[in-house]
Amino acid sequence: MIKTVDVGLMANHLSAHKAVISRLELYVNNVQSTQISTILQKQIAIMKNHVQVMNQLLDPKQVTVTLPPIPNGGGQMQKALANTTIEMSDKDIAVDAHFTASSMAKENFNSSENMKNPQVKKMHSGMALQQSTIAEMYEQLMSQMGWMNQPNASIQDQTATITPLNMIPNQAMQNGNQTINQQNPMN
Repeated sequence: MIKTVDVGLMANHLSAHKAVISRLELYVNNVQSTQISTILQKQIAIMKNHVQVMNQLLDPKQVTVTLPPIPNGGGQMQKALANTTIEMSDKDIAVDAHFTASSMAKENFNSSENMKNPQVKKMHSGMALQQSTIAEMYEQLMSQMGWMNQPNASIQDQTATITPLNMIPNQAMQNGNQTINQQNPMN
């Protein structure tokens, strides 16, 4: 039996997945880069798998549910011939799809931490890892394309940031008439 909190979290996820899948399919139909299209198709496939898994988890007749892996290749999704076009560059599509995957990973992980049913919890942790993997694919591609600029810190900046544990002050806290000494167990 699944707890109410699990059902509520999955209900929120299911409605979000439908909208996100629609947006990603719109991107597939408008992106020029085959590399971005391939990642988008993987992202769409795992999100559709996630919907199926959540529906199976919600089905009281289901006993065991497994999370399919991320597909190896891009799907054979055909581009729609619809007149729907968007004014977005491939870079903007990749950045938005990356943000979406990263956000979904965090949402799935945070939700799994609040879920009570062990199988539901495990499936959502797996979904988080899959979304994180998709986000990493976008990061690699954007880095190759020169679309990500994450400057390196200088050695001086890095070493100036280091705070040795023995430099963290031990403070005595007072609670009413009681004094509590916080000892640093690492000293």
